[in-house]
Amino acid sequence: MERDEKISLVDQIFGWSIKDMLNKDIYKEEISPIPDKFRSVDEYLNCFVPLLLEETRTELFSSLRSLSNAPVCYIHYVAAGIIEFSGGSKSNNFNISLMRANAEANYEPKCGDLIALSDQARRPRRVDDLNPLVLGYVFSVQDGLHFSVYSSTSLSSSYRSGVFLMNLTTNVRIWNALHKEGTNLSLIKSVLQSNTTDTGEPVSSRNLGNDVFDIIHSSNLNSSQKSAILGCLETGNPCDKTRVKLMWGPPGTGKTKTLATLLFALLNTSCKTVVCAPTNTAVVEVASRLLALIKESSSSEHSTYGLGDVVIVGNRARMGIDSRSDDLVHVFLDHRIQKLSKLFSRWERSLESVIDLLENTEVRYQLYVLHCKRRGLREAEENNKDVLIIFGQFLKKMIFGSSDEMEREEKILTFGEFVKEKFDGLSEELEKIMVDLYTHMPKSFVTSNDVKNMIEARKALQRVRRFLQENSAITYFKIGSFISDSFNKVARFFCLRSLRLLPNRFEIASMGNEDRRRFFLQHAQIILCTASGAAEMTAERTGSIELLVVDEAAQLKECESVAALQLHGLRHVVLIGDELQLPAMVQSEVCERAKFGRSLFERLVLLGHKKHLLNVQYRMHPSISLFPNMEFYDGKISDAAIVKESNYQKRFLQGNMFGCFSFINVGLGKEEFGDGHSPKNMVEVAVVSQIVSNLHKVSSERKTKMSVGVISPYKGQIRAIQEKIGDKSDELFTLNVRSVDGFQGGEEDVIIISTVRSNGNGKVGFLSNRQRANVALTRARHCLWVIGNETTLALSGTIWTKLIRESRRRGCFFDAVDDSNLRTAMNEALHNVDMSDVFSSFGSLSIRKERINAW
Repeated sequence: MERDEKISLVDQIFGWSIKDMLNKDIYKEEISPIPDKFRSVDEYLNCFVPLLLEETRTELFSSLRSLSNAPVCYIHYVAAGIIEFSGGSKSNNFNISLMRANAEANYEPKCGDLIALSDQARRPRRVDDLNPLVLGYVFSVQDGLHFSVYSSTSLSSSYRSGVFLMNLTTNVRIWNALHKEGTNLSLIKSVLQSNTTDTGEPVSSRNLGNDVFDIIHSSNLNSSQKSAILGCLETGNPCDKTRVKLMWGPPGTGKTKTLATLLFALLNTSCKTVVCAPTNTAVVEVASRLLALIKESSSSEHSTYGLGDVVIVGNRARMGIDSRSDDLVHVFLDHRIQKLSKLFSRWERSLESVIDLLENTEVRYQLYVLHCKRRGLREAEENNKDVLIIFGQFLKKMIFGSSDEMEREEKILTFGEFVKEKFDGLSEELEKIMVDLYTHMPKSFVTSNDVKNMIEARKALQRVRRFLQENSAITYFKIGSFISDSFNKVARFFCLRSLRLLPNRFEIASMGNEDRRRFFLQHAQIILCTASGAAEMTAERTGSIELLVVDEAAQLKECESVAALQLHGLRHVVLIGDELQLPAMVQSEVCERAKFGRSLFERLVLLGHKKHLLNVQYRMHPSISLFPNMEFYDGKISDAAIVKESNYQKRFLQGNMFGCFSFINVGLGKEEFGDGHSPKNMVEVAVVSQIVSNLHKVSSERKTKMSVGVISPYKGQIRAIQEKIGDKSDELFTLNVRSVDGFQGGEEDVIIISTVRSNGNGKVGFLSNRQRANVALTRARHCLWVIGNETTLALSGTIWTKLIRESRRRGCFFDAVDDSNLRTAMNEALHNVDMSDVFSSFGSLSIRKERINAW
């Protein structure tokens, strides 16, 4: 199917039968490998369409195979929908109300979810339970129990359950970007073939302000990082040709720090920028680094000023932004809209109230006293007291005044108490609103002069509060007294003068939510979102975008970049990544072979596009970085001075048989395929468990903080290790057990790699993937220990063969049986292994005879 066919992805899926979803060959004839070069925009966009359909079908196929474990909800009633799904038939829109969650049904549908609906009031166990197939696409969610769907057929009240299949949000956004018409195609045209627009010419100081150069040169960056930033800031004449810059960031080279500094510099220019990343986690990491730089450079009096020029757009729950993440909450768009929905009317009312109190303090108190006494009279009437007596007392107090004792009996505040209570409440609210305004509003709307006046007003309010704190309880703080006169001077001289310099209203107050959304997006200098989220950045919402920055660009399928590349007005893009690390995940084997997971970054590199290398690494001890540096980066990466310091290693490794880098041979392990798919090796599990226990003991005894990561390419091994070790994390010791893919972008003090494969013919499966090996070998800061079967890996003819050879050459090769603790753990594990199978797999085992002192 080509992109010129006007049909939505949802309708395309609705047209599939269960048989189609299970058919691996349905798009076989339409799929061909993605070329390196393209002759036209149509050819470029068309090539992704069948691949996206096949990848979507593969995910649905996987969901259908695991129906018995899929999230399920039970339906209370179905009614015809009122809200219309854009692009769909109005007659197929329905509102669904769920029964309250129970132990079995705890699924709450989210926008973008694709669910299979059934008239059976039970969980579907097999695909046949969904025949005939009825699908619903969730396009609106009111709350956890009420949502609206666009369905593949008309629904009736007989439908009783829904089972989650997949979330289509990203796929729909990609589909729409591939089929969008009348959009900005300037950048897409520039990436169809080899790009020669990046001349690499140095930036002239006349193109950038002194503030920008000061930021760059005071940022504690190395020369390659500074040069990369200056190259990215060179956008040239806006009418000039498009520019595509590649920043190459190998592991540990400070890519995120460099990016955050680039964005901080861009805040000091008029360059409107959208920043994308493949995942919510990556977006939040970049945003956190940028906000830290903003706060560091700001005065402590208004450290959040400037955050209004930064906005994060996305799903707050998926991004993990909560009320404890104060700075991230401040720049999250939906929170900002909600925060300011009533703020402007409150500002006007609060400012007027404080000014009125200070100008009419005595009158306000007299009215308060009169009100209290009238209220006392009404209460007396309600209690059937003698009205004449009460009224007589009231007149007496009004004519002759009242004693302090009488005031206390009726709980009427003294003049000082009244002023303090009223002023404290009103002034504290006004201060809070001031902070909210200069935190959330763009700098172009709340100027630095406005903020200066707000700061002065806050100081004046605080001074008056201190005066009242010290004097309000004094008995002779009365109207006309010396203290009252002093208060009036302080209030009027310091406070009123400052308050009258503040703007008394903001025109944005009359805007609705969607108008506010557009206001914040159009006035923001930096907009952060996921790559698919860029599809929501329409011209009407954001205005014209000058620069696109894509972080982790090598982990992004090229088709996922399409929406961002079409941003209105966009002519320049910076791609930051490392194509030698893991690319995006692709589920379909057909799509994998067709290069569906390849990124735009990698394709441009293949075409010879120049990339700027960050050439200093700050993560790994030199003994760890040596092998990956030579194997993957041709020795171009140097070690920063900080990683050459060995104090940590000396303290930590004392009494440890393994060094900073070691290969630990577990020759008697046997790979098992217990679930039929993902292998595990229980002997390696035992070795890993023993090493982790020893590390935990060292951390506890020496009161040393330590983070340990256990990595394996196979999910079966990950599960086995997690079950064996359990949770050993405490205040000093943290343990993470994850797949290689899950560790990309992460780092720990100690990394233990379990390679799993153990056979006599050198078969290692996807362990041979160089990108996966690169990620696994570059996560450790201080210690990297690789556990595996020497014979299997040596015979594999892969990078692991080179690793074993290198570890022997450097004297970093160890046999697990040479350590008594590891040998005991291995023996216990081997009790559950058929040893005849183990020895029949190997003609001989290479086990060193020399003994090494145990820990």
